[in-house]
Parts: sequence; structure tokens; C-alpha cells
Amino acid sequence: MKKCICYYSLICFLLVTAACKREVAGPALKDDVAPEPVSEVTVENLNGAAKISYALPEDPDLLYVKARYTTRQGVVRETKVSRYNRSIMVDGFGDTSAYQVALYTVDKSENSSPVVEVTVHPLEPPVWIVRKQLKLAPDFGGVNVRYTNPGEHDLAIVVLANDSLGQFSPRSTNYTNLKAGDFSTRNMPDVPTRFGVYVRDRWGNLSDTLITQLTPLFEALLDRTKMRGLTLPTDAPLGYGGSIAGLFDGNTTSGFYHSGDAARMPQWFTYDMGVTAKLSRLAWFMRPGFYYTLHNPKEVEIWGSNNPNPDGSFDDSWVLLATATQTKPSGLPEGQLSQADTDAALAGYTVVFPLNTPKVRYIRFKTLKNWSNGTYVNFYEIMMWGDTK
Repeated sequence: MKKCICYYSLICFLLVTAACKREVAGPALKDDVAPEPVSEVTVENLNGAAKISYALPEDPDLLYVKARYTTRQGVVRETKVSRYNRSIMVDGFGDTSAYQVALYTVDKSENSSPVVEVTVHPLEPPVWIVRKQLKLAPDFGGVNVRYTNPGEHDLAIVVLANDSLGQFSPRSTNYTNLKAGDFSTRNMPDVPTRFGVYVRDRWGNLSDTLITQLTPLFEALLDRTKMRGLTLPTDAPLGYGGSIAGLFDGNTTSGFYHSGDAARMPQWFTYDMGVTAKLSRLAWFMRPGFYYTLHNPKEVEIWGSNNPNPDGSFDDSWVLLATATQTKPSGLPEGQLSQADTDAALAGYTVVFPLNTPKVRYIRFKTLKNWSNGTYVNFYEIMMWGDTK
């Protein structure tokens, strides 16, 4: 009996001791001893930024390095990197002026070292670089903006024009981190129009504004309710509840086209626009939830006719109007989407027709390859623009 009591007492003692140890174990003891500052500081000036390299003091209590600097607008910015880094980036500069950067080492007790001041001279900021290379041209229903962004920086390109009240204000904003690209601002009348374009970065730095006057090319959205499928002998069979009518129901999330099991690449379907028009552009909308993957068209040809051969052949009654290969803005692997990818998918993929495109009434949408390299074609909507006069 005494042996049991002794064991019981020993167990209680060990439990109490362990609890006490857990209670004592906590944050390391604080001190008020400041660490030594960084040394051997060098600066590499970059576009709108600077990389500051340094040597760290021998101090096992060191936690991080901090850089603090003030913009021309009086905004104080702070950047921190761990003690395992030997350099720190300071960025967001909107000009090429000299800036003072204060460097500190900070220990685990949040003691800061004496300051080390260093001067940086950022190179030309990205907003200026991109602004200088902007190219504007008239487009159907608006203006096309072409840009290059060699550093692939996160930027916004803002297009200005007069609104309904005559105010010169933003009409569209294109967010990009692509090395090069173009976009269009549309739905404007074909009259001389004053356009402005400027570039903004994520810190609010702005370029100056490029001002020009251009006349948008005339176009009108064609009436989808007049469009009908025209089934010809060589057209791809339908399947899985798909229909050509689903492409013209005015809804990009329901009603769809889907080819059947017997379809092979290349494949096509035909439809009557209900009017004869000189086409300016066509936009197709991918299947929601499957952007840039599966059966959505990737490489296509758009053909036009005014009197298609009833045997379904591609003879002289058909003329090739345009070819297009859809690309993924971000270039990310399948299954990964950036915001730019999603925005582009929601806007629809646009095929622009040449200015010398003849007037046609019938369209043949020919898919050479889908995004999965498979044998089906499936997407949700088509919209057409042109001139029926």
C-alpha cells in the first residue's frame, strides 16, 4: 500500500513540475541593448526602385533589417527583410530624384540600431517607360492602345474621353503586368474624338497624359435575334444538349454550343446572321468554370458567304475572313488563372476583321484546335459587330 502511495506522489510531482516548466517557458527575456548597424552598404539603382546590399553585424539576437524613406508626396514607406537576407528593395519611386533611405537593424527585443543613411537615385520609373511607348490607333467603335512593359510591372493604363456631360474623364482602365499587349475602348460614335491615355502604378505614381484626336471606325452590334443555325451536310454533329441557337440567346452563362461524339478536328458549324453586313469584329465567350481549358475553341477560322453551296463544301462560295488563336494573358499553366485571365474571359475573345472584309450574310465558324487538343467544341455565346448599310 505504501508503495502505491509513493508511486502516486511521484506522478503528481512530475506533473506539477512539467506544468511549472510550461508556465515558465515563454517569450525570451527582453533587453534594451541595441544591435550594431549594417555596414559595407552598396546601392544598385533600378527603374523606380533601388536594391541596397549590406553586411550584417555578428549578433545572434538580430531579427530583421528595416528601411524607411519618404516619397515626394510626404508618404513614409517602410520595408523589412529577415536577418537571412543580405539586401533590401526600396521601390515605388515616381521620379529620378535623390532619396534618403534610413537603414536599421532590429533585434528580438525590438531594439533598433543607430541609423545608417544612404542615398538612392532611382532610374526612370516604369510609368514613364510605358507611357513613352504607347501607340494609339482608331479602332471599330473606339481606340486601340498598344503598349510595351519590358519590366512586366503591375500597371494600370487609363483611357480618357469626353463623357455624356462633356467631361474629359476615364472611359476604361486596363490592368496589366504583361511584357506587351494591346486593348481597345469601344462603343463610341464615329466622330472626331479627343482621347487621353496615362499610366498609373500601384503606389499611385502617374505618367503625364498622351493626348490625341482620332475618329473611331463605325460599327454596330448586330441583332442576335435574327441569327439562326444553318445545318449543312459537312457540319459537325451536335451533342450533349448543345445547339447553335444557344450561341445567340444573349446569355454567356447558359445556352451553349456542344459538338457530338462523332465530331473530329477540324470541325465547323454554320449560321445565318439574318442580315448582310461588312463585319468589324466577332467575340466568343468560353464556358464558365473552364476558362482556357477543355473544349473551348483555341485556333479558329471565320469564313463568310452570301450563297453557301448546299452540299456543305468549302468551295468558291466561301471566303476566309479571319484566323485567330486565343492566348491566355498570364501564360500560367492549365488550371491556374490570374485576374487578367478572368477579366479577359469575361470580356470575350475578340476577332477583328480586316478593313477590306467583304459584306457577307452567312458565317462558318471553323475550329482547328480546342484547349485540350480533343475532339469536342463547346462554348457559350457569340456576338457580332459590323455595318449593314
